[in-house]
Amino acid sequence: MCSVLECKQLCVDSKAPKPNDGRGRYEAGQRRCNTCGVFFDTANMHCQCCGTKLRTKPRSKAGKERLAAVHSGPDATAAEAAAPNPAETKPASAPKPKRGTKTPGSKPQKSRSGAATSTASTASTAAESATAVTAARGPCLGGMDWGLANRMASIIRPEDNRALMLAVDHGYFLGPTERLEEPDKVIAPLLEYCDSLMLTRGVQRASVPPATRTPMVLRVSGGSSIIGEDLSQEDVTVSIQDAIRLNASALALSIFVGSKYEYQTIANLGRLVGQAQEYGIPVLAVTAVGKELGKDARYLSLACRIAAEQGAHIVKTYYCDDFEKVTRSCPVPIIVAGGKKVPERDALELTYNSIRGGAVGVDMGRNIWQSDHPVAMIRAVRSIVHGTNDVDRAYRMYLDLAKSG
Repeated sequence: MCSVLECKQLCVDSKAPKPNDGRGRYEAGQRRCNTCGVFFDTANMHCQCCGTKLRTKPRSKAGKERLAAVHSGPDATAAEAAAPNPAETKPASAPKPKRGTKTPGSKPQKSRSGAATSTASTASTAAESATAVTAARGPCLGGMDWGLANRMASIIRPEDNRALMLAVDHGYFLGPTERLEEPDKVIAPLLEYCDSLMLTRGVQRASVPPATRTPMVLRVSGGSSIIGEDLSQEDVTVSIQDAIRLNASALALSIFVGSKYEYQTIANLGRLVGQAQEYGIPVLAVTAVGKELGKDARYLSLACRIAAEQGAHIVKTYYCDDFEKVTRSCPVPIIVAGGKKVPERDALELTYNSIRGGAVGVDMGRNIWQSDHPVAMIRAVRSIVHGTNDVDRAYRMYLDLAKSG
């Protein structure tokens, strides 16, 4: 395993092109990772590949002067010339008082409440610092206990508030899904490119190397199959103790809003949240859809909001028209499901539109491992989720990687 400050080769998917307008990279706002040796067009302070703090200024004197000129503007020199010299306007120092002599006004002035001004200033500064720290944690981490926040941060990366989840839990109701017949061979080459892996406990124990550092999102609901009468008849099938033994970073459970077993699945979610909360484990609610259930913004907004109201920390749902309505009305982060296999460019467009619509990321399965080039596909998806690629650039990247791989 690579250490935190070693390049994992993930940076090649999102490195920034050199500006073609005559500006230098730093002048164009790019930042450099000295560990990976590449530039990124990002507002993040740390490299998404290795975690190194990004450099924002050039080393050379000429480069620093060019960057200062860009930041200051053309009138900076004249303004600096017109500004008074601080050394010339510095007031003469007052004579030191003799020992034992009280200096008028030296005692701190108290406010009406009796608190000293200096104390109030210190408290104000501390409050501002605390606010800044809370804001830096991101909307999904504020107010959480440390363990819960730590697990959330392993799934939704705090440096850019984005998530790329790889779904391989399909067998829990579909059985040996096409191209997922041998999970260990499917998972192995993809594991380093996803932020987390969504799976069942059986596949985790049998097919995932215990030495991996990739967080596990454990599917804990089930009970029906594709040939059964009703897929919505699910129950919790994994105990919280077994989830802890598996070192799960999150627990996943489906709810079927509007189905025959709506009450049972929503009540399952509420109970699971209560149990998981005791151990600091976040819960991901999956808003399942079916032939008789809707898939428009009105239905998905309803389902996502109900999941959040029951205490889900993350909601996995589907993309739809007017998707912003879904994300605006859900107070917790939303991850978009990849759904059935579609052409690669369409899957990349789904990823791009989901991020633009307010989702923190995607949970993609069949559109990655049913592709003819799974590694190329997951890297192209990653370049949108964690990088700056649009659909066209990500698709070109996929084609290039598919040819070379």
